[in-house]
Amino acid sequence: MSETNIQAQDAYGAIAALLGRDWTQQESPEHRLRFHGVSPRFDSPHKLTVAAASAIGAYALAIERWHHMATAQHQTVAIDWMQAASSLNPGHFQTQSGFSLPALSLLTELKADFYQTADDRWFFPIGSYPHLRDGVLEVLDCANTNAALAKAISRWNGDDLETVFAERKLPGVYARSQEAWLSHPQGRLLADLPAVEVIKIADSEPEPARANVRPLDAMRVLDLGHVIAGPVVARSLAEHGADVLRITSPAMQDPFRQTVDTNIGKRSAFLDFDAPTGLQAACDLIAGADVVVQSWRPGSMRNRGLGPQDAAAIRPGVIYVTVTAFGDEGPWGQRGGFEQLGQTVSGISVREGGKGKPRVVPPYLLNDYLTGYLGATGVMQALIRRAEEGGSYHVKVSLARTSMWVQDLGLLNDFDPTQPRRHFALELKPLLERRESAYGVLEQFPPVAQFSRTRAAWVLPPAPNGAHPAQWL
Repeated sequence: MSETNIQAQDAYGAIAALLGRDWTQQESPEHRLRFHGVSPRFDSPHKLTVAAASAIGAYALAIERWHHMATAQHQTVAIDWMQAASSLNPGHFQTQSGFSLPALSLLTELKADFYQTADDRWFFPIGSYPHLRDGVLEVLDCANTNAALAKAISRWNGDDLETVFAERKLPGVYARSQEAWLSHPQGRLLADLPAVEVIKIADSEPEPARANVRPLDAMRVLDLGHVIAGPVVARSLAEHGADVLRITSPAMQDPFRQTVDTNIGKRSAFLDFDAPTGLQAACDLIAGADVVVQSWRPGSMRNRGLGPQDAAAIRPGVIYVTVTAFGDEGPWGQRGGFEQLGQTVSGISVREGGKGKPRVVPPYLLNDYLTGYLGATGVMQALIRRAEEGGSYHVKVSLARTSMWVQDLGLLNDFDPTQPRRHFALELKPLLERRESAYGVLEQFPPVAQFSRTRAAWVLPPAPNGAHPAQWL
């Protein structure tokens, strides 16, 4: 069997596991989905391309089933391996007026890396926003240089530094092996949960599947998320016609490259949830939504009266998505975090580094986009359940659990961590699409999964934050 065929079988198996036995008893993934093209190779022991293809494939097949429920028409789905592999970090390929966009500001971001502690652990601090960067530098009492950070962190034990970071609500963890994480209380808790949780949280009347021309063009999605996984959930729904309204705080906007990437297909408005008028406007928007997506620190929305139970009371039948770093239960259930911490804590980075210094995966990003696709899969599963039995649903995904899911897919046998690593995009030549926007001409990544009847596409170019009124069409 060829390597590509082995990858396809791995992906079909992963998709079947994500969708569940009740789903696959009706129809196996191979019946509607095909993979094609040449699969690029990453310098990684992990099955990164299989993971991307599986997460996107599961979401696409759920869209297909919804469309069939609404119209009695079946479709087939096609996924190109190159596009799937490139989808792990699509922002790397986008250009504005012919120029590449930096990931974050080199002037303001913390010099994030793996730094060795006094007890020979490798600690990864993150300071993607000025207040987080300043908080880290205050704890460590050092300058924002690699040498100063290394010297400061070398004075700390790993557990002590993790505790201080957690107490001050700063993102940072030390690298663990997969075995060490699975023996940790939070790791054990997550291991007992599926990669995508879909929980019925309230009763309501069934709402039959609806579609006009495109699968989700009868859906309203309220995007309350921020970088990157939460907005990717909503952006994935916009691919198929959902009316997506992105709500951003004017005081806490995402970096420019992430905004240009994750605002595709959406309208964008400002609201201040700490102001009574902003909070009431958010509640009014929830009342008109089918889906609400949020990815702030656990408890942040609930403390403002915008949590899943609140949303279900405002809008019976709502599908509420929560994206977290480490889950929202257990000893780490109140901790925030970003993409690389899921890789660091779960064992991904240790295995990527072999016996040396830990490393993140070659695309640098892994959990952000995968978790977004998995969250969109959960939304579709919940919408189908709502159509069949009614109810409000809470869909839960986390960055750390996604990294654990990637490891569950197995390892490649021919990886040598001692060899120099090529740039991840060296062999990636994805298809891009051009669009006019308020930012000029953009070249960006298109939707990966393509459908035989209803083309996946974003109707709207990415809008600047706050460009639209905070109201439904």
